[in-house]
Amino acid sequence: MEQNMDVVTKRVKGLVVITGCDSGIGKALAQGLAGQGYKVAVSYLRENNFENNPQIFAQKLDLESKAEVKSFCDSIKLLCKENLPLSAVVTNAGVALGGPVENVPLDLYRKSFEINFFGAVAIIQALIPELIKSKGKICIIGSMAGRIAMPFLSPYASSKFALEGFCDSLRREMNPFGVKTIMIEPAAVATPIWNNAKEQDISFVDEKYMESLLTFQDNFIEGGNEGMPVEKAAGIIADILEKKKPKARYIIAKNMMTFKILLRLPSIVLDKIVIKMFKMNYGDH
Repeated sequence: MEQNMDVVTKRVKGLVVITGCDSGIGKALAQGLAGQGYKVAVSYLRENNFENNPQIFAQKLDLESKAEVKSFCDSIKLLCKENLPLSAVVTNAGVALGGPVENVPLDLYRKSFEINFFGAVAIIQALIPELIKSKGKICIIGSMAGRIAMPFLSPYASSKFALEGFCDSLRREMNPFGVKTIMIEPAAVATPIWNNAKEQDISFVDEKYMESLLTFQDNFIEGGNEGMPVEKAAGIIADILEKKKPKARYIIAKNMMTFKILLRLPSIVLDKIVIKMFKMNYGDH
């Protein structure tokens, strides 16, 4: 056992931190990077999938708990003291909450921002000194919802738009230190976040929106389930983390051309497409 651990230690490339690794992209990325020789420190909310992997340090983290965020970051700093340069921090944890703006409780907006935005900011802030020492990378998992906001997803889209602005400011502050900041914008990737979104309580939704909302869930959320496999998306992100001069942004999508066209469509055209696609005819209300 000691010999095996020696071998593991000798081949460690550096430390990569990834949040939100219960499933999906985070889990696949952690497993892939560990297989490539990185020491990986992950956070999970409910399920630790890495107990038998000596390359992966896992710690429970609820991003709505300041104490747990601090404890997680303190653990990372201790790992860095073990002669492990911090190669990258990947903020991946997120939640997709939604509903019609008229009806969405403000608490759902606050929860979305606490997890998707403030959680990422807090972890990055705490680990910037280590990243400056190692000239590491910051990889923020955003979303195409941070570029194109669909109806009924305003809490999620708003938090992802906020991450886009944060990432631009952060990148420009970190560039002089040699720390590269990368925004990853997944489009449709088949992760459990979409099934979780569909299980959200929508009892607060007015009847006038219900048919459109259910159509949206069928067309948009189910489309997410048919997206790029998480293993492929994780492989693309792993390759990006290996680049010496990564770009500021990367879209990850099965059909890149579709999203390039969507980004160039005038708002008036896209708005009409959305109304037709999601049957947004609210009748005489």
